[in-house]
Amino acid sequence: MNSADLTARIGSTPLLRICRIWPADSTVQIYAKAEWANPGGSVKDRAAWRIVRDAFERGLLGKGQTLVDATSGNTGIAYAMLGAALSFPVRLYLPANASHERKRILQIYGAEVVPTDPLEGSDGAIRAVRKALQEEKGSVFYADQYGNPMNPRAHYETTAEEIWRQTDGRVTHFVAGLGTSGTFCGTTRRLKELNPAVQCLSFEPDSPFHGLEGMKHMATAIVPGIYDERLADRKMECSTEEAHATCRRAAREEGLLLGISAGAALATAVRLACELEEVGKSAVIVTIFPDGADRYLSDSFWQESEKSHIPNPSAQTLLVLSAEHEAAIRAHGEKTYPHEACGALLGKAQKNRKEVCATLAVANAFGERGDLAEFAVSARESQANRYLIPPEEILRIEKEARRLGLDVIGFYHSHPDHPARPSAYDQEHAWPWLSYVIVRVAKGRSEDLASFVLSDDRSVFAPEEVKK
Repeated sequence: MNSADLTARIGSTPLLRICRIWPADSTVQIYAKAEWANPGGSVKDRAAWRIVRDAFERGLLGKGQTLVDATSGNTGIAYAMLGAALSFPVRLYLPANASHERKRILQIYGAEVVPTDPLEGSDGAIRAVRKALQEEKGSVFYADQYGNPMNPRAHYETTAEEIWRQTDGRVTHFVAGLGTSGTFCGTTRRLKELNPAVQCLSFEPDSPFHGLEGMKHMATAIVPGIYDERLADRKMECSTEEAHATCRRAAREEGLLLGISAGAALATAVRLACELEEVGKSAVIVTIFPDGADRYLSDSFWQESEKSHIPNPSAQTLLVLSAEHEAAIRAHGEKTYPHEACGALLGKAQKNRKEVCATLAVANAFGERGDLAEFAVSARESQANRYLIPPEEILRIEKEARRLGLDVIGFYHSHPDHPARPSAYDQEHAWPWLSYVIVRVAKGRSEDLASFVLSDDRSVFAPEEVKK
């Protein structure tokens, strides 16, 4: 197979009917483009090939010249595949916590991978590549998938046309997630030209604390240059937990092994279908499955059962939190808004009962302490998105607990303008058994407050009863 054979296989992916998770006899139909059928295994083959082809045509990229870009994984894999087939080197800036499978594939293709701060996600990779290019001497081609107009152009020219053809023009609703936003923006523009009545809905993670690889929570992320927020007829959200659960259901009920963003797409499409069916409408919903599960099989969520999200009442713990200490937590959250607040819970612990006797506010390594500035590329954004307790603060907490004759029984933190429930980031960094009190701070005022405990296997945060 030569390079022309390879690139000719990009696109023309199957359109699958969802028949069990969503009933086949409903007046609302759900279809999805199986983008894992592309030679590189994802929807990103389309954008990567259009970017590379345009660069070749304009003399921006030639054999031996290095293509450089930031990626969360799939576009990088597409670049690496094309680089191997068309004889140009590829250097990619990738969050260090990208799945093992993605990193392994890039290595096999021969791409150079520069790991970036895992806490900064795709935004950190973008910052890292921009900084490197400012300092680098020599000729490279910066593909810039987040700002290159060839990204949405690929979907304008191919994805939208395929959806129109494969549904015989019957498509009424298009649903796609936002990462670079190229898939949604490009496909939407063309579908609206073909039929202005088609409703195009975008979706994104429900929180900046999420585990939907490659997707962006636009309110707190670096907004891609190619994104046009005016295109969406409606904006929806999806939680990481809902995406994980849908991936497991799709495997058992549809025989489809979906990637995490594909699980989110199906979950969002099903929610939309429920709304339309309730009001008696007929519809043909089309969504995008960006990739398959082969790049996420090492992730732990596959082992979770649906029951794992239901806490065992007999094992549930009780946190005694006085009105005074609750008020201190709320006041701290309001004071630091729109950034996160965090503090330690010091107290006395028994078998299934913990009593808070003192709260201790702690500093956020993301931006609050100049001597730890290396932890944060952008203090303003990081403080609003997550919390990192520096090592010396941990020591201060332990010393204060010993001074008072108390134990460290947990931590509290605020979620600015987001629900008072643990995020994927919380689950990755929390310690089992300790209490995690979360307070929602909306527009500067504290609202919901709840406590959670992480299971020993780190698979689930169980709600904890709070008593005053």
